Amino acid sequence: MEKHIEQPSLARKVKGKSFRQILSGSIAYLKGYLKSIRFENRVPISVRGPLRIIKNNGSIKVGEFTEFWPGVKLSCFGKDSQLKARISIGRNCSIGDRTEIHAGERVEIGNNVIIAWDCVIMDRDYHSTSQESEVLRPVTIGNNVWIGCRAIILKGVTIGEGAVVAAGAVVTKDVAPFTLVAGNPARVIREVKGWRNEKESE
Repeated sequence: MEKHIEQPSLARKVKGKSFRQILSGSIAYLKGYLKSIRFENRVPISVRGPLRIIKNNGSIKVGEFTEFWPGVKLSCFGKDSQLKARISIGRNCSIGDRTEIHAGERVEIGNNVIIAWDCVIMDRDYHSTSQESEVLRPVTIGNNVWIGCRAIILKGVTIGEGAVVAAGAVVTKDVAPFTLVAGNPARVIREVKGWRNEKESE
């Protein structure tokens, strides 16, 4: 099953907005332009408040029209020059307040992904339970995924296209496309047809 979501244009983003909303949005895009100096690419993104970027032996790529809400943290910290870390976020995503994304190897987020507030996405634990080295396993989040508030996505997880992760879920295993998961650890609740952003569809 494949769900098409119409890609936004600048005209669609300002349609029906008040002058104050347009001004606020313009300031957010200006902040985004300044922040994007630290990214691989420079495209129009929106930064609504403080955005903390920690980058060492790594790179961050963000797609156009993606929006960062206040307090988001992007930590891209490779172990050494031989193992560089990478965070890749697609276009037209929304990353909610105080959400943290941690990459020691690779975190990939697709297009049109909504991540609510206080979420944590990480491909690492920052520690080991034995004398062995820390284990890193990439995280992949497909297109059109919706992740509810305070959800945690742990290392090695792949979330398929159109999936929905309920608020407070702790995801330790792969999530099939167009599936709703909830709980700790997250379990399949039912199939879904994908979410629809009413504001973008008007």
